Parts: sequence; C-alpha cells; structure tokens
Amino acid sequence: MPLQKLFQKKEFGESMDYRQTYVEQLFKMAHSDGHMDECEYHYILKVAQRLEIEVDFEHMHQNLKNISLDTSSSQKFGFDLLFDMSWLMLVDGEIDDRELELGMNLGTQLGFLSSNVRQMVLSIVQHKKMGLPPAEIKDKLKQLFGPE
Repeated sequence: MPLQKLFQKKEFGESMDYRQTYVEQLFKMAHSDGHMDECEYHYILKVAQRLEIEVDFEHMHQNLKNISLDTSSSQKFGFDLLFDMSWLMLVDGEIDDRELELGMNLGTQLGFLSSNVRQMVLSIVQHKKMGLPPAEIKDKLKQLFGPE
C-alpha cells in the first residue's frame, strides 16, 4: 500500500458494510425512474471510489428489490447519503418525480423532515445553476439541515 494512503482522510468512520449500503442506496435511487443512465453510473462509480469500495453493478441490479435502508445509521451518514442522492437526481439533467419521492421517503426514514429533503434538493438545483462547487453547496446545506 502506498504511504499516502495511510494518511488519507476517510469519508466515513463506518464499516465497509455501511459504505456498501451507501452505494446501494444511490444505485436504488438511480433506478427509481426505471433505468440508470451513463451519468448516474459514473456518479455512483465516483462515490464508490471516494469511499474506497468496489462496486458490483451486476450483483446490485440482480438484488435491487432486496436493497433496504439501515435506519440505525448515524445522522452524518444520513445527511451525506441525502446529499449524494440529491446530486444523483440532477446528474442526468432532470429530477424525476419517482426519484424525488424515493429521496423524500428515504430521508424521512433517516429522521429528516420530507419538506427539508425537498428543500435540500431544490437548493442544490439552485446552487448548481449558480456554478457553486459541490463541496461548497454541501457546507451551506449542512448549516441548514446537517447533523449537529
């Protein structure tokens, strides 16, 4: 293992299972409108790389109906997942009603108000149009909706 890997900050302190669950939830979101396009595919790959996990898209596709949310996750995990789900909704250029509904349902299961999830998505759309980078948008949203 290269020396710099020892000093890289991990996105999550959670286990490999939690990180896998995270990616599976994004995969489920991408399929909520009936298909996963290339932009969504690449976004999920980028998230998996950031989390330093391997992704088996074929396995996830075969088990799509069995993907369920672990609602015992930390608030940080839930917030980060909602942010990435919201961003995922936008990568193909449009937000499908089924995507938004799934995001709101998952957000509610994670302990967030559905109105906050909707507001989070709309805020991301607005800030993205303004050209703000994702990290800056995420910081702004953490101040409004993030874990304490």
